[in-house]
Amino acid sequence: MEDKQKILEGIWEELRLGVEKSKHPYHIFSISTVNDNKPDSRCVVLRNIDKKSKIISFHTDIRSKKIKHINSNDNVCALFYDQQKKIQLRLYGEIYLVSSKSEIEERWKNSRNMSKLCYLNKYPPGEPILNSREYLCNESELGDIERGIKNFSIINVKIETIDWLNLNHKGHERMIINFYDNSKVNYEWVAP
Repeated sequence: MEDKQKILEGIWEELRLGVEKSKHPYHIFSISTVNDNKPDSRCVVLRNIDKKSKIISFHTDIRSKKIKHINSNDNVCALFYDQQKKIQLRLYGEIYLVSSKSEIEERWKNSRNMSKLCYLNKYPPGEPILNSREYLCNESELGDIERGIKNFSIINVKIETIDWLNLNHKGHERMIINFYDNSKVNYEWVAP
């Protein structure tokens, strides 16, 4: 069995790599919110981590229905899986919309144009349309890509618990890591 703190450090390192490398298995992860007392999951891109504050972030269209879910119920589970290492992470915590205008502007400024284009759609995500491409702006409407910031938002997940699972043919390992007051950590081995 590995040292518990070493495992936690490895988790943070893999999450950091997930932000930096688009081919990393943690770059795209599943986020589950609650909608009318039912889970609602979707894949998102890991955009930032803050190890000290125990926060992971992703971006979304402010018009998305997940914003309503987040405002109604802040419980969340983020699911990561590394198929090669056979490590599953479930991160539980509180999800919230970032309200700092300066932080939003800074993230927008550092986003690639390819990503910014996603926020220029004519219709909110999930709105019924007549055909599969109707939501796209015409090329003439794409002139000022910076206007997409009005639909851009940052979502943070404040991690309270990590459920780490190592799938191994010699015996699986599972550990629950709970964070208290940003400075206290409790580790507990549990049956996988």
